[in-house]
Amino acid sequence: MPRNPISKFLDRRKPLRADAEQALNLLSQLAEQRPDLAALAATHAALLRVAFRDMPAIPQLFLDSQYARTKAAAGVPLLRGESLPLDRGWLRERYLELCAALANQPGAHVAAAQVLREAVRRGAIDVHGLTLNVLAGDPGTVADQAARADLDAGLAATLLRWTLLPLLEQVALGLQPLREQIDWQQGYCPTCGAWPILAEQRGIEQIRFLRCGLCASDWSSERLLCPFCGSRAHADIAYLYEERHEATQRAVTCERCHCYYKSIATLTPLSAPRLLVADLATVHLDLVALERAY
Repeated sequence: MPRNPISKFLDRRKPLRADAEQALNLLSQLAEQRPDLAALAATHAALLRVAFRDMPAIPQLFLDSQYARTKAAAGVPLLRGESLPLDRGWLRERYLELCAALANQPGAHVAAAQVLREAVRRGAIDVHGLTLNVLAGDPGTVADQAARADLDAGLAATLLRWTLLPLLEQVALGLQPLREQIDWQQGYCPTCGAWPILAEQRGIEQIRFLRCGLCASDWSSERLLCPFCGSRAHADIAYLYEERHEATQRAVTCERCHCYYKSIATLTPLSAPRLLVADLATVHLDLVALERAY
């Protein structure tokens, strides 16, 4: 019997936090249940083992509650415009480690990952600078800088997200008491301003929470609401799903802006590592939505 491609990532000696180990186990199960996703699951496992180990000191940000409410009322994320002390060297090294992990996985991405790693080493890609731009609300600079260096822009952005998610998740947890005091009405993240990676329909009540793909923050959302354009029209909102997963996994589409997001049923909030697994496990919804030009 062929060895599960994820098994080699389950016994490494460097300790991982418990939820990351759980995510590795889920990736192993996914590879067995969905052989078509085995290669992607192995790649996710390799990246996850790098991304969620030995974190630096978590940057601290202290905001006055009234100031936070004022920002929220204006639709400004909590981190926007604030000075967050980030370790430039750590960001660069973690990004390089992720490039190396990806380059060591078989697939069409190997050459692109190697070229990207060399670009970071010679300074053509400034990971710290791109991080500041993303937090300032200008994620397009990632593609711009990658294009100038003749690099894969999608890969550059993906590895930046893997670099930042574990770090910004901890920053977001520190800001959670403030988020609980604000009334957030936007479709983008109240902490960092990124768009949701998916939505959770939680518990028996199936209350909808959007989840950020950059810092793992959550915020409640109306069922009949497009987070991208704000449409609340019944005629605009539709659902794509497989019949066997109709109640648990859907792509929610909007006819006004032709955007979509994925929605999954959960009992409790997913950890950041499990968010990444859930995103991969529902990739069939991405394919269906893209086939229909969303």
